[in-house]
Amino acid sequence: MKWSNYNVLFYSEKLGYALFNSRMLSLSLIDKDTYELFQKIKIGTTCAEDCLDQHDLEKLIQGKVLVQDNEDNEYISMLRFKRQRQSFTTRTLGMVICPTLACNFACPYCYEHNLPVSFMQPEVQNQLVDFINKNSEGLEGFTINWHGGEPLMGFDTIKSLYSRFDEDVKLPITHSAMVTNGYLLTEEICKYLHNCNLDYIQITIDGNRETHNKTRKLKNGQSSFERIIENVDMASELMPNCLIGVRTNIGRENREEYPALYKELSSRWKNRNVTIYHSFVLDNSLNTCHSKRCAVELNTREKNEFDILLAEKGIKSRKSLYPHLDGSFYTCMDNNAYVVDPNGFLYKCWGDVGVVDRSIGTLKDGVKNYRIVSQFMIDSDKFADSKCIECPFLPICDGGCNLYRIGKIEKGIPYNVCNLDETGLARFIELYYEANR
Repeated sequence: MKWSNYNVLFYSEKLGYALFNSRMLSLSLIDKDTYELFQKIKIGTTCAEDCLDQHDLEKLIQGKVLVQDNEDNEYISMLRFKRQRQSFTTRTLGMVICPTLACNFACPYCYEHNLPVSFMQPEVQNQLVDFINKNSEGLEGFTINWHGGEPLMGFDTIKSLYSRFDEDVKLPITHSAMVTNGYLLTEEICKYLHNCNLDYIQITIDGNRETHNKTRKLKNGQSSFERIIENVDMASELMPNCLIGVRTNIGRENREEYPALYKELSSRWKNRNVTIYHSFVLDNSLNTCHSKRCAVELNTREKNEFDILLAEKGIKSRKSLYPHLDGSFYTCMDNNAYVVDPNGFLYKCWGDVGVVDRSIGTLKDGVKNYRIVSQFMIDSDKFADSKCIECPFLPICDGGCNLYRIGKIEKGIPYNVCNLDETGLARFIELYYEANR
């Protein structure tokens, strides 16, 4: 038997010596002598069978703390198989549709820089309908995520496509969502989207009024904060069946003010169909250099500290900090999911949208570039990353952005997609146990 790669030994001032197993999500509080013994077993200077009685040995084997020589590798293969099976057995066709790449904002961290301003013409709309129908066999429905640019700059195209989907597409729409900056929402648009059964709409507010107006400013330099707030008020009234996700992109400039913003917005939209949440800034263009990313993105330790801060302030549940097995699944890993730009080019990732050299094909001709498809679905997966394979957090980590790994493969750009370190794990578990006393 050998020490599992998914064990994490650590010392916590509040909990003492501890052993966490990320495969079983188990935590054992141990004494110092046991901790030191486990350290020797881990590095191979002591044999577990020689120093443990049969009862303790069996408990450690049952808890996957001690495993057969190839058992960790077999576990990885099982996880990878489940991920690949999910990639090829989805029952819906996922379409991320960009009616335009035009945008009325000039956000400094946006990865869609200098893209051509175009709108999806009727010919391409016809091709989109044909593409969905050609790929509908054996599927239960299709999902829509309106994206851009700013999709509401192409609202006439959206209306046209909804009409075409209703009249000419064989599959029903099972879910529809939109990512928008929210500035162009009007009463007319809200009522229309409500009648189209839009399920979810994501709108970004990037900090208090001053900070937001620096990072989410209009191209003409004017502020957007007040109007977006008012538009969320309106949308929550006119679209009662649509969940409105108000997201804040957390980077180096706005992390300190988020708790106050969260409380302000939560109070404003209390008992409404609005949820407030955060994400971490990613500059996930394939051409972004490492130094530029580091200038705006938080590192792993800073992300962990931010989540701890939210838990301490009651914004995030302390119980939610306890690790859970990764169940993430993204468009780029789904064989039945595509991103389509206004000119009919297909992509696997919206970070590639508008960069024709990164397209995987067209609506008219179908998928042709399987090199890029395999990049996303095979080469850039966490199970193809030697750093991830060797990491004790692999079962509880989503693996981060695939496009970052492709940047390393194609251009040698360094990357860090880790969402947890040992210090963060210890603090997460401490807070979890404090909440369960």
